[in-house]
Amino acid sequence: MSHFLQSILIPLAAGGLIGFLYFLGLWRTVRRLPFAPRPWRLLAGSYLLRLVFALGGFYLLMDGSWERPVAAVAGFVIVRSAMTKSLGATSSPPRKGAIAWKS
Repeated sequence: MSHFLQSILIPLAAGGLIGFLYFLGLWRTVRRLPFAPRPWRLLAGSYLLRLVFALGGFYLLMDGSWERPVAAVAGFVIVRSAMTKSLGATSSPPRKGAIAWKS
């Protein structure tokens, strides 16, 4: 059980934590975009921070084994599905500009 715990369960939980923080950051970024003075900077900066965090976390979890990153990615995807269901569609601010004319 100890080997299973170390090689699968801990990376699965750590991947879930990485996924939670990654998608929480994405959700907060998207909610702030309509009010940002330079939305492209916010989006690009958030993406780079989240990407470096997630890839760094997966790299640290890898530890020379292929099973560990697979378990971590599985935890990441599980959290993504859970957050998508729990947050669902929220009300969005009124559309502006050219996008509003396409409706």
